[in-house]
Amino acid sequence: MFKILVLVCGLSSMLLSNSLADHLKELKGMVLVKESMIPGKDVVLPKETPLFVQQTVSMYNWINDGKGTKLNIYVPKEKVELYKTHGPYPDGLTAIAIYEDQGIVFVTEHFEGEPMYGTFDREGNDISKSHPSLNVATCYKCHEDYADICVNGTCSVPVIDTFKK
Repeated sequence: MFKILVLVCGLSSMLLSNSLADHLKELKGMVLVKESMIPGKDVVLPKETPLFVQQTVSMYNWINDGKGTKLNIYVPKEKVELYKTHGPYPDGLTAIAIYEDQGIVFVTEHFEGEPMYGTFDREGNDISKSHPSLNVATCYKCHEDYADICVNGTCSVPVIDTFKK
């Protein structure tokens, strides 16, 4: 019922103070589709780094005391092909992104064709209010601002690709 209310109310920032997606209890049935990373706060990105990657690194390089962290992205087995083309996605769990060193779990679900986001610790506690970069409103803003990279609620340009030759 709450999810329907949020969609009807146009995702006002007042309603976005808590996670909208549900926490995933386990990764059973999920496929690791992408490995990436957030470099430490002292790492200088190459000049040609896409703006999306620069902004993402800037927003999250505080994680793990600024030392950087591994990022793994998981997708339900039955949605792997949809993930490759950014959907559109049916209702339900869409993707999980985990900052491994800090145990920050980003959840993306879809409901009635719209993405919903949530930020949790590994135990399932909603941590979306613990830091501005973890707030659900921040998720929406970034995903909407980078609509060329973030399509139907999922984004692709692994930070790790920036460092590959």
